[in-house]
Amino acid sequence: MRAMAAAFNEAHAAQNVAAQITFFPDFQYTEKVSIAAAARDLPDVLALDGPTVAQFVEAGLLRPIAGWFSAEELADFAPTIRAQGTLAGELYALGAFDSAMVLYYDREKLAHAGVEPPAAGRGWTWDEFLAACARLKAAGLDPVSLHMDESGDEWYTYAFSPVIWSAGGRLISEDGRHVEGVLNSPENAAALRRWQETFARDFAARAPIDPNPFGHGQTALDWSGHWMVRSHLEAKGDRLGAMPLPSLGTQTVAACGSWCWGLAQTARDPDRAALWLRWVTDPVHGIQPIVAANGAVPARASAYPLFPEYAEPPFRLFRELQETAGRPRPRTPVYPTLTQHFAAALRDAARGADPQECLDRAAAQVQRRLDRQGGTP
Repeated sequence: MRAMAAAFNEAHAAQNVAAQITFFPDFQYTEKVSIAAAARDLPDVLALDGPTVAQFVEAGLLRPIAGWFSAEELADFAPTIRAQGTLAGELYALGAFDSAMVLYYDREKLAHAGVEPPAAGRGWTWDEFLAACARLKAAGLDPVSLHMDESGDEWYTYAFSPVIWSAGGRLISEDGRHVEGVLNSPENAAALRRWQETFARDFAARAPIDPNPFGHGQTALDWSGHWMVRSHLEAKGDRLGAMPLPSLGTQTVAACGSWCWGLAQTARDPDRAALWLRWVTDPVHGIQPIVAANGAVPARASAYPLFPEYAEPPFRLFRELQETAGRPRPRTPVYPTLTQHFAAALRDAARGADPQECLDRAAAQVQRRLDRQGGTP
């Protein structure tokens, strides 16, 4: 990022425009921004995690940004990236990179258990997934890693919302005003019971110690993201395969979204500030160096030729999911409350609690927060 800022400053020296970057640990970031906003000392352009865009918009901190991009440029961004930055029809944020969740598998371990992976680009149904886990376990293998050792709430919402979505469920109403009867719907509870089976049948560890059991050869399957692909390829080479997440319904649904950039409402010169926004999301100036550094999924179609690995599996699957199956996490100002209590429901369900009761508790807490905010969508 510092090298990108230096390149930006050199390119815009004649315009007397310069970028100064301030870094914070991600766990401090929202707090630091809130303090800066209260003091009316926000930077002109700020990075934010995709699910928090609505929170920043509702607080009046961001301004719409579509006017600084042509229609052709906007169409070049992945639908997932445009969607995560859009609220009430206005675009407030764009990112240089996206994310993807898949089910990695070890070809040799599956063959040892007599398990056939699905055809390229296809995922298992939930019944097929559980049947595969049963065969792996019967063959003396640990079936799947679900990374329940993650301490942050966001992993659980990001990783396992697709279970709910694939069954046709939602975490919050379409208008963003209600979770009662939505988050805790009988259909969502039924989906969570199917997910719970992976723990009840000892297919996945409730409290794993190793954060990378698949890479270390302990499990045959890994429910994880794009950020592990290079490590897994190094560990397994041609033995590595990847498929979409298993589905409870007829549709494949993929988690997506990541950090993005917005333009502060308080920016002193929005046109000059937007130069950085355009630079950091440009395929060559922004996306190429960022994705080369962090290994994420490019956010623009025109950037893919810069990354030839995306023409081949497993990388190709990330792009396919982004283009056909990606769904952003809920866009609501109460997202931090939603993810906190949904994650708690998942943790409790994994330990054997009744899924309906878990979701009822979560829905009650989130609805209280929504009601205090007047149900602001």
